[in-house]
Amino acid sequence: MKILVVHRQKEVVDQVRQALSNTEPYIRFFTSGLDGLLQAKIQEFDLIVCGTDLPVITGIELVRSLRNSSVNTTTTVVFLADEPDTRAEHLSRTLKVAGTLATRDMPKQLPVLVDEYFRTDPTVH
Repeated sequence: MKILVVHRQKEVVDQVRQALSNTEPYIRFFTSGLDGLLQAKIQEFDLIVCGTDLPVITGIELVRSLRNSSVNTTTTVVFLADEPDTRAEHLSRTLKVAGTLATRDMPKQLPVLVDEYFRTDPTVH
């Protein structure tokens, strides 16, 4: 599984790798929203795990751009937030994001969310 992780904290990539170890993930990691966006415009991924609060452009702006014009228009996206809020939840639904997880809950909830989403949505890679 090819995964793009875009988050301010480098330790998040290790948490994603451990949480999804049963999928033998290949992970590309960026700390800047702009760098993640540029990569996602040209390389296709099976999953994008993205912080909502990123340097340069936010995670929401990154996903909005991907949904409008990229090779990842339908790629499964999971947002990570320090504390999910109602605005982020609303925008997540609008952008067809699989879910928003609190960063502290991600190691336990990400595998469950990914398994459910990939199993129930036939349009997912």
